[in-house]
Amino acid sequence: MKKILTLALLVITIAAQAQQQAGDLSIQFSGNYVSSKTTFNGVEEKDFQGNIYLKIGKFFTQNIEMGLKPNVFFFGEAVPIKANDPSKTENKLRANLGLGLYGTYSFLTADAKFMPYGGVEINYLPIGKYSTMNLGPYAGLKYFITERINLDTNVNYLINLANSYPSFDDYVVSPLFQLNIGIGVIIGKTE
Repeated sequence: MKKILTLALLVITIAAQAQQQAGDLSIQFSGNYVSSKTTFNGVEEKDFQGNIYLKIGKFFTQNIEMGLKPNVFFFGEAVPIKANDPSKTENKLRANLGLGLYGTYSFLTADAKFMPYGGVEINYLPIGKYSTMNLGPYAGLKYFITERINLDTNVNYLINLANSYPSFDDYVVSPLFQLNIGIGVIIGKTE
């Protein structure tokens, strides 16, 4: 039974109508945002951060895309309101530019409306005075509004490879799980 299902999936994938073709360019804007409020020892701290991504890629086959992923990481940095009272702070908006590389495999569907995909990415991300290098897989689903314009939702799980924090014992960088939402366009030949 497994062999029959595998063969059927392979036939469906091969017979699928491609939303993209080899040589097409893909441009996508996406992002995420997180905010939190915690109280510790009577001190309330509000925190926010997020990413805005611009993915620019090229399809080397109708299934394989590779490209660059510049991003803006924005965050609130706690700054004391008064120099003599560090317990009261306000968040100042800060932003840093990062860069990543990615590779994606798209699973084409027969109706060409939905396109699941998966891939891997590596990112360099400055965070304040320090920086991190992360690597991890991602998976998502694109819904095509038109033949070339799509809505995209994906998740990624990034593992820290290296960082420039002064002491790794003091600054443990945990794996990062993100949900990203965006919109994309495919530029290339139309049928």
